[in-house]
Amino acid sequence: MHEAYQNLTALIHAFGARPATTESESRLREYLHRRLRERGLTVFEQPFRSVASLTPAWLTVSVLFVASAVLGCLSAPALWWVGAGSSLAAMAMFWGLVSGRWDVMRLFPQRESANLIAVVPAQGEVRRRVVLMAHIDSQRAALMWHPRHVRAFGRNFQLQTGVLAAHTLGALLLALSPLLGLAWLPALARAVMTLGGLVALYGMGLLLHRERFLPWVQGANDNGSGTAALLTVLERLADAPLPHTEVWGVFTGCEEVGRPNGAFAFEREYGHQLRDAEFLIIDHIGLGEPRYLVEEAMLPRARAHPDMVRSMECLATARPDLCLQPSAVPHGAYTDALPFYLRGYRAIAMWCEIEKGVPPHWHWITDTLEHVSASDLQRAVAVIEAFLQTSGSGRP
Repeated sequence: MHEAYQNLTALIHAFGARPATTESESRLREYLHRRLRERGLTVFEQPFRSVASLTPAWLTVSVLFVASAVLGCLSAPALWWVGAGSSLAAMAMFWGLVSGRWDVMRLFPQRESANLIAVVPAQGEVRRRVVLMAHIDSQRAALMWHPRHVRAFGRNFQLQTGVLAAHTLGALLLALSPLLGLAWLPALARAVMTLGGLVALYGMGLLLHRERFLPWVQGANDNGSGTAALLTVLERLADAPLPHTEVWGVFTGCEEVGRPNGAFAFEREYGHQLRDAEFLIIDHIGLGEPRYLVEEAMLPRARAHPDMVRSMECLATARPDLCLQPSAVPHGAYTDALPFYLRGYRAIAMWCEIEKGVPPHWHWITDTLEHVSASDLQRAVAVIEAFLQTSGSGRP
């Protein structure tokens, strides 16, 4: 059995699902700490605070849009302004959540979590620093990620964004309609707001159904596979450090909470030390062929650094056996690469996929150890190690 798959099997059997900020997330972090310290590496934790779930923030956004639609149906122009304010607040929160440019999560109760950081020193003078990053927490299932619907996740998210933006414009026009004196405007604005309210109400239903009826997924692929691969690579490097290349391994917490909070916390505290480093984010690498991800999120899309894209292109050309190709995260979704993309670091993420643009068993109850391929995981580990062996330009 491949070493990475052995590590994955051990951590899934021992820890199972790993919701953010919970004891299982903490116990896995302690296990990784012990394993890496025993190999003689410098290992330390970076505490931070985070929300435990994406539901409160997204539920608040939905409630605000629904409230705006209800107020728009009343024959009270003063309340139309309240509805417009509610819609503007909802849209501002929505933009923050899907772009990563505003930490909406700070508005909600926080709990303790931490990142685990291990540093492998270089042999000789340090000329290159590489940060390998993988999150250890897992997600709760939701119907939006059901296998029948997940292929349309990005398209549906774009449609939802357009409808809610139109709702916000309609709420503003409704509030202004008494001043504009256009007899047809209130009816049109209400029709647009009704559609937006129905979309938001549907979102509320998905979130409440998720919290009431659906379980936390085992997370063998997302992201037990990345965690096991990073552990494997770090333990190998502990025995054979790279010439002139210092490697930081970062196991982040709280990636699955609607914003990659562990990655943002790491960038805030250690970014100044690692401004010139190369960041490779490892996620969903247990099934399918490896892909480097050139963009993610939305409003606007965050893109991988051109130097890292070129590096991956060169690596794919030099190693055709790795089957490495470009792809992208669906609109509205993200990885731990997001804070580094937004601030211009040399960063890129990788995952494996069978169907273009969607990782297998994404956030669904079928994300179990039985649906991870030992050989695919090993090939992804080979991509990571081949990247480390390059000069930083993708060439050996």
